[in-house]
Amino acid sequence: MKAKIIAVLNCKGGSAKTSVCMAISASLSQRGNRVLVVDSDTQGSSLAWSAAAGKIPFPATVISLASYGAKIHRELQRHVENYDYILVDTPPSLEAPVNQSVLFVAALCIIAQQSSPTDLWAARGVKTLIEFARTINPDLKACMVLTRVVRTSLSKAIMRELESFGFPILATRMHNRTAYQEAAIAGSGVTTEALGRDAKAAADEVAGFTEEVLALLGDAS
Repeated sequence: MKAKIIAVLNCKGGSAKTSVCMAISASLSQRGNRVLVVDSDTQGSSLAWSAAAGKIPFPATVISLASYGAKIHRELQRHVENYDYILVDTPPSLEAPVNQSVLFVAALCIIAQQSSPTDLWAARGVKTLIEFARTINPDLKACMVLTRVVRTSLSKAIMRELESFGFPILATRMHNRTAYQEAAIAGSGVTTEALGRDAKAAADEVAGFTEEVLALLGDAS
């Protein structure tokens, strides 16, 4: 079976995009899948995350293909025979050619989405990218995972606006927990084994949205 390519995308920085990418990739790996993380951002956040690992390496393979730009879709195709899932951590830019290129070959785009006005404006740009990509890749699916959620009336209003985009919003949300930062420092997945009992809530969240992602891909257990 060829790998299914998952793009994790937001054209605004600070969306917890890398945290989502690394958390899901580790979760998929720990379920026995062959997983490749492709860092397509020149900042190299995913690569730095995995490089922080000590004796126990990060559970998924992590490489950088940031230099391929608009041709990254061709390079991704060279890896599909060797993995079950390929997750691509994309740069936070609407204009970056790599983002459109990845969407041309992706099975799913996960939008890491915060509930703030500026993040809402950024989401509109991502929606346009996905709609264009679907003219080339009509089978491309998309969903949103809400990150760093704040319970305010403003957030609720923005939620209603996000729902109007027509992309499913995952029921599981990523709350603003220190376990995600601790996982980056440790170079690990978000698991209680790596981070202790305080990470249980975060680990439960990761398990929840991983299950939802697999369901969207038709791979639910």
